[in-house]
Amino acid sequence: MTMKFKKIFSAVLVFMFAVCTLSALSVEVNYNGELREPDIRKRRDDDLVGVIIRTNVEAEVFINGHSFGKTPVATIDLSTTYYNLEIRRSGYDTIRCKIYPRRRYTYTYEFVMQKTCGYINIKNYPSGSTVYVNGSSVSSLPVEVDPGYHNIKVRKFGYEDYVERVYVENHKTTNVNVSLKTAPFRITNFSVSKKQINPDYSSGIGKVTFSFEVSNDGSAILSVCDRYGNAVWTHEYGYFSTWNQSITWNGTGNYGERLPDGQYTVNLYSFDYDVSYNIKIDRSLVYPLSVFTPAGSGIGSLPCAFGDGVNYVKLLVDFGPMLNLNDGKVKLYSLPVTTGILIDFGHYNEFGFSFGVGAATSSDVTDRTPLMAGISFKRNFVIDLGGGSKFDFAGLINYNYCSVYDYCVPGTEVGKGLDLGLALGYETKTFYLGVSGEYAFGATRIRTNKDRNADDEDPEDILKYGVVASLLPARNLRTSAFAAFYNNKMLEAGLEFIAMPGAGAFCCNAKASVLTDITAKDKNMLINAKFGLSYLF
Repeated sequence: MTMKFKKIFSAVLVFMFAVCTLSALSVEVNYNGELREPDIRKRRDDDLVGVIIRTNVEAEVFINGHSFGKTPVATIDLSTTYYNLEIRRSGYDTIRCKIYPRRRYTYTYEFVMQKTCGYINIKNYPSGSTVYVNGSSVSSLPVEVDPGYHNIKVRKFGYEDYVERVYVENHKTTNVNVSLKTAPFRITNFSVSKKQINPDYSSGIGKVTFSFEVSNDGSAILSVCDRYGNAVWTHEYGYFSTWNQSITWNGTGNYGERLPDGQYTVNLYSFDYDVSYNIKIDRSLVYPLSVFTPAGSGIGSLPCAFGDGVNYVKLLVDFGPMLNLNDGKVKLYSLPVTTGILIDFGHYNEFGFSFGVGAATSSDVTDRTPLMAGISFKRNFVIDLGGGSKFDFAGLINYNYCSVYDYCVPGTEVGKGLDLGLALGYETKTFYLGVSGEYAFGATRIRTNKDRNADDEDPEDILKYGVVASLLPARNLRTSAFAAFYNNKMLEAGLEFIAMPGAGAFCCNAKASVLTDITAKDKNMLINAKFGLSYLF
C-alpha cells in the first residue's frame, strides 16, 4: 500500500510539473500570435462577454484590425470566438496574440510592453579616450540605442580617430573592439578670425584670433612679420596636449609696443608645415557711432546708411521723459524704456530687435501700460569715391508693434505694421549727410476703450522722410541734427550727441527732439529727451 501511494504521489508531482512547464511555455508563445490565457477570470451576472486589457504603458489596442482606443481598454461588444489582439506603441515592441473570451465571464489581460532597443558595448579603448555614439559623447557603457545602424567614434589625443558603423539588433548587445593607432604630428585648419584690426580698441575690432588643430605632441612657432619680413610678435609652442589651439593678438609687438598701420604677415610653421596669412592694422577702422531706431541703426529717429563695414554686436538701452507742452503748460506724457540688440554681419548686413515699455504713462494718454516691440533688417551698400569719401545707400524692412493706439504717435514709434525704407548718405572721415524715407503699411489702430469711434481702428499708412547731418570732430564723438516729416503733417526736429569714452566699447548718447502738428492752430508739442547706453563687441 505504501509503495502504491508513493507511485501515485510521484505521478501527481510529475503531472503538476508538466502542467507548470506547459503553462510557462504558453506565456512565452502568447506573444508570438498564439492563444493568450487571461490573467484574471471573473464570473459575470449577465450573458455578455467582457474583456479588459491593461499595459504597463499607454498603448493602442487593435482587435481583428479595428482600433479599440488606448489602454486601459474595457469592452463587452465581443462574441465567444477567437480574436487577433495587437497592442502598439511607438518605441516599444508590438504585442500580437489570440484571445478566446467566453460568455458570462470578464477576462482581464495584463501585458508588459518592452522598449524597442539594443545596446552597444565598446571595449579595449585606452584610458582617457572620448567615446561618441552618433556624434554625442557617452559617459557609461553599454549605451542603449534604437535598433539599426549607428556611428561609433573613439578619440584620444595623440591617436588616430577610430570610426566604425555598426548594426544593432533589437534586445541584443553589439560589442565593438577598439584598436587605436598612434597619430603622427601634423597641423591642420589654420585660420585667422579677421583680416584687419584697430589696436586702439581694447576689444572687438581691436583683436584677432589665430586658430589651428594638431594631432599629437610637438612644437610650432607662430609669428607676425612686418612688410620687411621682421618678426614683430612671436609665440613658441613647446608642446601640445589637446587638438584645438587658439591665441589672441592685440596688434602690439613682443614688448607691448604700438605697431604702425600697414600690412603684416602671420606665419605658422613646424617641420614640414608652413602657412601664411595677411592681416592689416588700420586705425581708420572704427566702430559706428549711431543710435537705435525702429528701422535699425541711425541718427535721431531716422535710419541711416553707413559704410563702416565692421562686424559687431551692440547691446543697448535707452530711456527718457516725453513731455507734452500745451498752451505753455508742461505735463509728463510718458517715460519709455527700450532695450535691444543690433547685429552687423557680413560687413554690411544688419539685424535688429527691440522691446520697450511706456513706463509712467500719463492717464490722459491711456489707462494701460504700452508695450512695444520691433524687428528689422538693413542691407548697406558702399561706393568708394576715393580720398576717404563714400556714397552709401541701404534698403531696409522692419515690423513694429505697439499695444496701445493713443501712445503710438509719430516720432516715438512708427506703429504697428510692415515698414519698407531707403536711406542714402554721403560721408567722409569727419562728416555725414543723409536722407531717408520709410513707408509703414497699416500703423497701429487699437481702441483703448469702448467709447472710441470704430473708425479709429481703420489702418492709416504713414510716410516718413527726413534729413540728417552730423560732424565727427573726433573719432569717438559725433554731433548731429535731424528733421523728419510724417504724412506732410507732423514735423520732428532735434539734436543728438554720441560719445565713446576711452578705447573701450561703451557708448553713451543723448537726444532731444520736438514733435508738432504744423497744420494745427494750437501750440501743442511733444518734447522727447532720451539718454542711452550701449556696448559693442
